[in-house]
Amino acid sequence: MVSPLAHRVLPLPLLGSLLAATFWLGAQPRAQEPTQGLHEFRFAREDVLGSSSSLVLKAANEAAAHRAETAVFEEVTRLASVLSTWDASSEITRLMAAGGGRPSADLTTALQLAARWRTASQGAFEPGIAKLVSLWTESCKNGKFPADAELASAAASLQEPAWTLAEGQLTVRTPFTLDALAKGHIVDLASQKVQTVPGCELVSFQIGGDTRLGKTASPIALADPRHPAANGAMLMTLRVASGAVASSGGYARGFDLDGVHHSHILDPRTGKPCDGVLGASVVAKDTATADALATILCVLGPTEGLRLIEGMPGTEAVLVTADGKVHASKGLHALVVETTPEAAQANSNWPKDFALQVDFEIKAPATSGARGRGGWKRPYIAVWIEDLTGTPARTLCLWGDERRWLRELRRWSRQNAETPRLIELVSQATRKAGSYTLTWDGTDDEGRALAPGRYTVILEASREHGSYQLMRKEIDLGQTAFHVEFEDNEEIGKGKITFGKVGKKGS
Repeated sequence: MVSPLAHRVLPLPLLGSLLAATFWLGAQPRAQEPTQGLHEFRFAREDVLGSSSSLVLKAANEAAAHRAETAVFEEVTRLASVLSTWDASSEITRLMAAGGGRPSADLTTALQLAARWRTASQGAFEPGIAKLVSLWTESCKNGKFPADAELASAAASLQEPAWTLAEGQLTVRTPFTLDALAKGHIVDLASQKVQTVPGCELVSFQIGGDTRLGKTASPIALADPRHPAANGAMLMTLRVASGAVASSGGYARGFDLDGVHHSHILDPRTGKPCDGVLGASVVAKDTATADALATILCVLGPTEGLRLIEGMPGTEAVLVTADGKVHASKGLHALVVETTPEAAQANSNWPKDFALQVDFEIKAPATSGARGRGGWKRPYIAVWIEDLTGTPARTLCLWGDERRWLRELRRWSRQNAETPRLIELVSQATRKAGSYTLTWDGTDDEGRALAPGRYTVILEASREHGSYQLMRKEIDLGQTAFHVEFEDNEEIGKGKITFGKVGKKGS
């Protein structure tokens, strides 16, 4: 087994060679001349590489924007048929099952890119990690940790590459995955398709958080893994142009054993979860680089990880470690436009470290692909707190893409019609199907602490081509912890409301 202490950063010449190859593989197309009279168009699609996606364009007209949208997502679909290990019919899956063969040019490029990162990271980036993931998954099904001897054996086996590629022939030694960079690589190549449509410019394209940004600087907020609730404070906001941002971390996904959450990111050198890093975000020239490095930093940690980043021109990063500390590369401050300070206990009327937490699920309709471009329409959702007189106290979330349609959230809109400024403060984009957590610190929309007593939690949802739902649950906030559940409906799955102690990573 390779000791974690044996890792070292590669000399700059090799890193430079890797970056040159990486930037070429995901390079932005040649810039067009500035186009006058462009309008902004936004497209959201679900179930893209198993996640949600968002494409923002500037185009001369709607027809041009739709042509660019079609070109981008057709390229995503094409590349997924090559690189997705979740698709039994994809090229990579078929070649692994066959033990090898002659890969296409697209797969060859991705394999070469992964091999370079494996070398540059001295094994912190390891495609053969699929073997360890299977070991942990099976052990967790049985409610136990993998045996140390099993982990040591599996980690030792990863010292040899999972495949060899010589003279156009792939030979597979053990199952592998390219997931740690494939999504970013696909985002890069699909983004280039925007430039093939006259009169179109890329503003941003993201799949599951891996984001490629166009030549005009755009703000991009980084989630704080210490506060993973959907309405949690952001870690910071960056302004990035002609580059990419990707994040990784195990605070939301992973293995839960004996009441303890462990990161889904495993250290291939030890076989153990990378619990020391809650999350890492990387800014790079292309999304494949940012994607790979975000995973690598979770493995290496702040000291080795940032040393690696410092040797890569045009690349910056920030990590949040399990002790709550934030570690940033030297040049990151030049990109930061706003940071969010750590919040203090907001309501002294509540027991120390108590908070209210609302967990719920947005359902995907059974007929999700039947209507509209990209499938079903995401619901507009508002969640807020009212006092016993029916007066709104605090809006926890307001998710809707266009302000004019917020009126479909009938109760919230009627109650807050006199406070248009609130929309500016709390409105965010709609969300994909999945589970979400919101927290409340006991203050109102103006930041004033509220007294203990009875309140009502309200969840309102409205979906185009769907239904309207209004859910209410009365709660009594005092000195006693509790949790109550609410039933599901057509738009919202079963959920619960919890009042009690929360830690850095949620309740």
